[in-house]
Amino acid sequence: MVGKTSDHSLSFTKEDEPDRQNKAQFSIEKNFQALTDNLPIGILLTSVEGKIINVNPEGLQMLGYNSVEDLSHIPIQALYYNKKDREIFLKNLETGRVRDLEMRFKRFDGSVIWCFMSSVSQENNLGGRYFITSLLDITQRKKMEEEKADLLIQLTQTDKLASIGQLAAGIAHEINNPVGYVTSNLNSLEEYLSDIGKLIELDQTLIKRLNEITLPEALAKMTENIHEYARKIDLDFLREDMDGLIKDCIDGLDRIKKIVIDLKDFAHPGKKDIEPVDVNACIETTLSVAANELKYKTTVYKDLNVVPLINGIPQQLNQVFLNILVNAAQAIETTGEIRIKTWQENNDIFLTISDTGCGIDPENISKIFDPFFTTKEVGKGTGLGMNIAYNIIQQHGGSIAVESKKGKGTTFTIILPVPEDTE
Repeated sequence: MVGKTSDHSLSFTKEDEPDRQNKAQFSIEKNFQALTDNLPIGILLTSVEGKIINVNPEGLQMLGYNSVEDLSHIPIQALYYNKKDREIFLKNLETGRVRDLEMRFKRFDGSVIWCFMSSVSQENNLGGRYFITSLLDITQRKKMEEEKADLLIQLTQTDKLASIGQLAAGIAHEINNPVGYVTSNLNSLEEYLSDIGKLIELDQTLIKRLNEITLPEALAKMTENIHEYARKIDLDFLREDMDGLIKDCIDGLDRIKKIVIDLKDFAHPGKKDIEPVDVNACIETTLSVAANELKYKTTVYKDLNVVPLINGIPQQLNQVFLNILVNAAQAIETTGEIRIKTWQENNDIFLTISDTGCGIDPENISKIFDPFFTTKEVGKGTGLGMNIAYNIIQQHGGSIAVESKKGKGTTFTIILPVPEDTE
């Protein structure tokens, strides 16, 4: 393994000739080559100052160079991805050797590799010191670790969203109960007020008739008091306004009920079976759920044409539309417009969502569907929304694309296939 390879000592032959230093150098390189040519790990021989003296074939391949001569003018310090890593290496080597230090190195083509780095300091009989360093490429392992970490984050986020969905569905169910009996009570109250209104109308008619005849003083005083109080409270206005207030309350509760139903449909976590889906209905449901995010600074224009049903999972499509609509609203700084259009072309349903927001920088367009890519401030976005949307549309056999002009706005185009058996 790496450590054992580093433990090999190089033999240095004493020479009496004047050029014994050159011959010692030759002996070092010869021994190095004999020991390392066939090893499956990279081995570097460097001076204390960082001059690269020799590299075995595996090391050359790892670093992307053809020969030792190509590296002879490059100090080892220049190959570190992070310059501070050299200081860490030297500090660890103060103990005499380094084992399995994780380091990143730059290859000839500019790419980066992760390595387990082990090293040992050796001295020859001339008093010179050299570092014999082994490099084991662990780039693929690091990549798998990063992917595993990313997947864990995504799964955690998905689990969190599922929990929120269950919670939202539960809250919606709890809200439905008081909404139900308040609506029922208001309907009853509306009937009661209608009856009371008819009674008041009869009383007013009676009082007017009594005013046409001569009444005893006490009775005349009572009718006058009734007239005065009716004028004081503006009885005609109250009767008219009560009807309006009751109707507004019932309308508000109906809207709450619709939002709750849409929220339950939207958040339902358990239903994953493919079923016929009305894309326009999904848009309406999502707009209802996202109303609070949209209504204060956007005007939504809908051009929803009649389209066939598709095969899919409505909750997932709702999530796609919600992610796009919320991003559109957040891209609009003060006030703006969102336009939604659906139509059919041949065997596909097209859906576009356009906004008049700030747009996307050209260099970020290609990254918009990448996992964890976000232009939002830290803590304000996970960078998963568009990636989740992309994956959902792909799973539905469709495609999603984005066009944007900086300062002008953004348009998302979604294409979903119509089942072949749909008439």
